Amino acid sequence: MISSKKIYLANLMLALLPNCAGREFKARLLRWAGVKVGRDVEIFQGVKVQGIGELELGDRCFIGHEALFMLNTGSRIVVEEEAIVGTRCTVVTGFHPITPGGPRILGREGTHSTVRIGRGSAVLTGSTVLPSVTVGEMSIVAAGATVAKDVAPYTLVGGCPAKVIRSLAENIIRNS
Repeated sequence: MISSKKIYLANLMLALLPNCAGREFKARLLRWAGVKVGRDVEIFQGVKVQGIGELELGDRCFIGHEALFMLNTGSRIVVEEEAIVGTRCTVVTGFHPITPGGPRILGREGTHSTVRIGRGSAVLTGSTVLPSVTVGEMSIVAAGATVAKDVAPYTLVGGCPAKVIRSLAENIIRNS
């Protein structure tokens, strides 16, 4: 579980540390704050973790500039080994229910979920992954996409909301 006070300090440090240095220090800093960080993880400048939940970064994954992980209490984000979360991507684990009969349109109580970014997959620049979504292994989320539904393994998706562009499984068969 992430400590709110420690992650606040870790976020400040991550904003200041340059990209090219301190890979292991950045990983240790996040571990200290309660994030599970695998081996040889690349964490670029300005990465931010907000909220209290569980964040797990698998071995050799890549987290780009200013990537944002938003965790609600009880939520979990898993970035599996070799996965890429690109520059300025946002991964969100919860939302507020629509309450037209209440004092405001969005309820105060938030929800929580698990978001999974599969082994070897790539969520490219400026994309958003919404609550309860699984991005299947070796899939690509095109730049700027908003992913609201699960992405099958070996699939390229793009757009807002993200739709299947094509299967990548054909490339495996051709290259075998």
